[in-house]
Amino acid sequence: MDKPPQPPSGPPTDGPPRAADRPQRRSPPPDATGEEGAYLAALREKRTPVAVEMIDGTVFRGVIEYYDREMIKVNRIDGGGPHVFVRKKHVRMLWEEPPAAPPTGPASPV
Repeated sequence: MDKPPQPPSGPPTDGPPRAADRPQRRSPPPDATGEEGAYLAALREKRTPVAVEMIDGTVFRGVIEYYDREMIKVNRIDGGGPHVFVRKKHVRMLWEEPPAAPPTGPASPV
């Protein structure tokens, strides 16, 4: 009996590229960079006024007193309402509020 012809050994010269010959796909960027905790810690330490907008459009203004993986505690400034705990998964945006401008009134006589 005749044996069927064997393909030549060695690297293929035509045909689709093998998996080892194709360039590797880049992995997608990570969901988290690890910088969120550092940013919230800096806001808390400096007592920077912030605004937190929830998914439903509610905005809380105050300073961050506490945060963890799932929650942020916002202390309202100047009696702006009760302090609130908000779940991060319900937050749309968080931004720093501009510093309060000094009162502008009539200049006092010297």
